[in-house]
Amino acid sequence: MILANKLLLGALAAASQTAAFCFAPEPTRRICYSDPGATPQNITLQEITYVAGYLRYYGQQPGNPQFYTMNLPDADNCAEWQVTTKGSTWVMAKLVGDSAASVTFDDLANTIDGGAGANATTKAKALYGCNTAGGQMGVVLNATDPRYKQTQFTDGTYTNQGIVIKLVRNPGA
Repeated sequence: MILANKLLLGALAAASQTAAFCFAPEPTRRICYSDPGATPQNITLQEITYVAGYLRYYGQQPGNPQFYTMNLPDADNCAEWQVTTKGSTWVMAKLVGDSAASVTFDDLANTIDGGAGANATTKAKALYGCNTAGGQMGVVLNATDPRYKQTQFTDGTYTNQGIVIKLVRNPGA
């Protein structure tokens, strides 16, 4: 029995060194950091607008990738990456799925501000609606975007599910 326990502990230790596990992945529903138990981030609406516009612009420039991609094992389950920063606002992406994921920069931006030229109702449903507190939510996809019909999505190399965007305070600000 002792040998079996040592073997089990050894196997668990080896597994923990080769992959990270996320035993409680974060939900994809919108969570504002003004909600009970959360910590408001004190970011600005102007910076939120800027980062969304920047992401949209970046993805439209010739020579730049059209997709924000989180590959495995670099972004194994629950890895968080910095997407961009403006002043006090830090945009983070977290992989909460089990597969490599890729989404358009337009969808990242639309998740943040509701879309270019969005009305007040649409902005209120996006992360922009969390106001200066910041928040997080799964990327809202434009499922009719023809870019999601490309081979890397149809052959299973990537999914367009499983990325959560967070608007948090830049620790350097």
